[in-house]
Amino acid sequence: MLKLQPTFSIKKIGVPLFAAGLVILANPSESDANELGDKNLASGDKGSTVEELQDLLHDQGLLEKDEVDGEFDKETAQAIESYQDEHNLNKDGIAGPHTIGALEILGEGDEGKPVETLQEKLKNLGFYEYASDGKFGPHTDEAVRDFQQAANILVDGLAGPQTFSAIEKDAAKKSTSSSEEVKASEKEAKKQSKETSETTEKVASEQSSNESNTQSEGRTLQVNATAYTADCTGCSGITATGVDLNANRNAKVIAVDPDVIPLGSKVRVEGHGVYTAADTGGAINGNRIDIHMPNKGQALEFGRRNLEVTILN
Repeated sequence: MLKLQPTFSIKKIGVPLFAAGLVILANPSESDANELGDKNLASGDKGSTVEELQDLLHDQGLLEKDEVDGEFDKETAQAIESYQDEHNLNKDGIAGPHTIGALEILGEGDEGKPVETLQEKLKNLGFYEYASDGKFGPHTDEAVRDFQQAANILVDGLAGPQTFSAIEKDAAKKSTSSSEEVKASEKEAKKQSKETSETTEKVASEQSSNESNTQSEGRTLQVNATAYTADCTGCSGITATGVDLNANRNAKVIAVDPDVIPLGSKVRVEGHGVYTAADTGGAINGNRIDIHMPNKGQALEFGRRNLEVTILN
C-alpha cells in the first residue's frame, strides 16, 4: 500500500540547521556535522541527522512521535529493519545512502550521497554513463526512467523504495550471472574449436582465408547496445526482414539503423559473436543496436552497454 507523506514536510537533503530564527548554541556532534545520507547511521549514533531519519520513519508510520529524539536506539533500528523488509531492501538495520534514498524518494533537483549512490548503481547496471556527482539532473532522470522501463515497474523518474528494490535485485542477478557467462563462453569456445577441427583441411583453409579478408575489410564502430525479446511491448515478433522471432527464440538477430549498418549485414558484436542485422526500431538511431535475446530475463540482465561491433559484409 502506498503511504502518503504529510503535506507539511521538509526535504532532508541539505536542510540547514537554523530555521525560523532558532539558533543552536550547543557544539554539534559528529552526526550534526553531516547531512542525512553522508554517512551510515546505526545504533548508538546521535544528532540532528538521526532526528531527520526518525522523522522520515515517523512519516512512514514506523516510529511514534515521542520516539523522534535524535538517538539511534533499539526502536529506531527495528523501524529501519521493518522498512527494509517491507520494501525488499538489504535488511541490516543500518541507514545508509541506499535505504535513505528509498525513504527520501529521490527526484530531479536532489543532491547528496544518496543520489551519488543511485548513480553508481545505475552505472554498474549499464544505465548511466556520466559522472557520479551526487546531483540528480536530466541525465540521472533519464537513467532512472530507462531502468524503470527495463524492470517493468512504474516509470516516473523518481527513485523510491520500488526502484531501489529493483536495482538491488538486478545487481545481485548481475553478480551471479557474470560467472555463469564466463563458463558458458568457455564452453562455446571449446565447442567451436572442436567443430572447426572436424572440417576438411580445404574448407578450413577457405574459411580462414575468407574470414581474414573480411576482418581486414570490415568497418568497426563503437555502439550503445540494449536488448529486446520477440514479445516485447508493441513488438510483432517479425523483424523488418521477415525473420519470425516467435518461431526461433535463439535467432542471432540485431536491430540497427540501416543508415549506419545495412540490413542483411553480418555483424560481429564484442563478446557475443556474429549476428545478422535483420531488424529496425523507432529508438534505434545512429550508433545504437538492440540485440535479440531468447527471454525477458536475459534482456533485463544485459541492460545497456557500450560495445564494439565490426560489420563483416
